[in-house]
Amino acid sequence: MNVAVLMSSYNGEEYIEQQIDSILTQKTSCDVRLFIRDDGSQDCTVDIIKHYIDQGAPITLFEGENLGYNQSFFKLLQIVDGYDFYAFSDQDDVWMEDKLEIAVSTLTNRNKPALYGSCSYLVYDELEPFGVTQQERRKITFYNTIIQNFFPGHSQVMNAALKEKITQNLDYEKIYVYDSWIVNTAIVCGELVFDNTPHTYYRMHKGNAVGFGEGATGWVHERIHRIQNGELKQYAKQIKYFVECYADELAPDERCEMELFETSKTNFFKRLRYISKTKLYRQKKKEDIMFKMLYLMGGYND
Repeated sequence: MNVAVLMSSYNGEEYIEQQIDSILTQKTSCDVRLFIRDDGSQDCTVDIIKHYIDQGAPITLFEGENLGYNQSFFKLLQIVDGYDFYAFSDQDDVWMEDKLEIAVSTLTNRNKPALYGSCSYLVYDELEPFGVTQQERRKITFYNTIIQNFFPGHSQVMNAALKEKITQNLDYEKIYVYDSWIVNTAIVCGELVFDNTPHTYYRMHKGNAVGFGEGATGWVHERIHRIQNGELKQYAKQIKYFVECYADELAPDERCEMELFETSKTNFFKRLRYISKTKLYRQKKKEDIMFKMLYLMGGYND
């Protein structure tokens, strides 16, 4: 069996060597090849990658224009083919040595499109842990994943069947968050497996494109920042596009729920009636309350 690890790099000279080393030293029986698409770096990132290649490391480098990490990852999925499994990697994390072996052993012999994900240790720049990313507390269903980006991309490993689903007839410009799209495709078209044991050190620093926030206060501040940046409205557009793409794959109850989610947006009283009986939920009860408040106040109006 073989694994393609897909990394998008951008001005990552400070940490990328640690991450490459952690990928190349994985303890796994699989053949592993790292595919890096550089997203227009202006520092020494490309030189560092080329040095590894010159030393014979199993790395393929693609150099391209700056697309942003979302589109860059989708570009990699389109380019790289012929592997049994595909894993996403950030440029500034560090993988624990068992990450790929655990993921592959979990996905092996699953014939449906399948996705593995896990929580990760939240760490400072020097890899000092201070917490973990979201863990599974409640059963994971479509009603959860459609409004909560639960499987972080840096932990995702998928089989070839799911990869094929994701690379067919999609307008990637309409997809705001690549990892959320992949999770929902897997839960609608196949299956998900989530591991509450961390297998990645996920760095939190100002250079992160996406963060989780430290502690309860950090979590709230991070969410407020995302709302101010218009993330909810972009996310709502992605939800609408996903339902359009996979309407035939959704169960009747799921399709009905999403129709109500859309049609109830038009005025406050419709939103109030809908939110009092919605099946949608997040992993934590306090997050349910925040979701309902934001929906009620028109936060998901696109």
